[in-house]
Amino acid sequence: MVYDYFDKYTFLCEMYDDGADVMVELVLNFFPYDNSCQVIDSRKGKNLLRRVHAPYLKPAMLQIGNIVNVFSKLLLIKDCAPATTRILFNNNETTFAMIKPVPPSEHGKILTFITKKGFRIVNMKNARIDKDFALKLYKDLSGSSALPVIIDYVTGGDVIGLELVRSDAIQEWKRVLGTMDPSTAAPGTLRRLYGENTLRNVAHGTISSKLAREAINAFFGEENGKPRIPLRATLKDCTCCVIKPHAVVDGNLGNIIEHIATSELFYVSAMAMFSLSIPNAKEFYEIYYGILPAFEAMCIQLAEGKCIALEVKCKDPSLNVVCEFRKLCGPRDPDLCRQLYPNSIRALYGKTLVQNAVHCTDLPEDGEMEVEYFFKLVANESR
Repeated sequence: MVYDYFDKYTFLCEMYDDGADVMVELVLNFFPYDNSCQVIDSRKGKNLLRRVHAPYLKPAMLQIGNIVNVFSKLLLIKDCAPATTRILFNNNETTFAMIKPVPPSEHGKILTFITKKGFRIVNMKNARIDKDFALKLYKDLSGSSALPVIIDYVTGGDVIGLELVRSDAIQEWKRVLGTMDPSTAAPGTLRRLYGENTLRNVAHGTISSKLAREAINAFFGEENGKPRIPLRATLKDCTCCVIKPHAVVDGNLGNIIEHIATSELFYVSAMAMFSLSIPNAKEFYEIYYGILPAFEAMCIQLAEGKCIALEVKCKDPSLNVVCEFRKLCGPRDPDLCRQLYPNSIRALYGKTLVQNAVHCTDLPEDGEMEVEYFFKLVANESR
């Protein structure tokens, strides 16, 4: 598509003003011609940011509900206008997908497949589902002789629930998933690539928007102040890994999870997606305050989008999981990693000292505390 210099897409946003302790309503204009943007304070009628080139700002980020970092200003996109913007950026659909109990070494490959097919993951967690949830998920198979076998299989191990967004998401997920039997699924589909048989066929998908909403609410929702399906964190003998928002946006979520899951020493015992506020990020990074010059930038980066928190454990209980996992991640500086530890996570997926792909626990005694911060404190705050 050819754009004119004056073509623009307009978004209505909110930004928290620390000094005044208020939410400010702003207008974000995005110009696709040169990937530039402009921020306007609509009530004062003046530019907060003049039109400027923003190469890091990708159109895929400009979705309602997303937080975008525009030169250290965190803008929550609340709506879009006019009609042309709404057609281009709000023509999305949500569906529910579930990765069945497959070997953890396959999780990363499957997540990478999903993001490469144009799906945006807006919520995820691993869990154990009960029979009631499984029966609701497979109610279209009611009366089938295969149903009890399927229920036993999906309730017999950890699954990963995903809320996926893209245009025509329900039909697209069905298409890229492939037919129930991997041997007859089209080449390049998920089940053809990773499925074993009709039972162990990698993943499940809902077939209508109504069923998708019901499944998302049942899997990620809560009842009587508690999640219907609990998080899997044990908060014992573990370390914390946070896959940062930029790594998620860059499509490296699956690669990083695969890197951990296929290592000789580690496994992921719990994972979930979180959104942090700036105060949350500052609280989490508190030990670096006054020590790291990039403290403020680190907090902004961690809060600018959704991150994935992992509880990581060591297969050898005699080893200190915090210290050993730091070796897998590499030093904080990705450039140094690429010179000294080229196969580390930060060497492969980090960009800068701030955008260095992952956070990992530094102090041996803080592993359980950092996991607890996400899986108890932040999880409870979000409810």
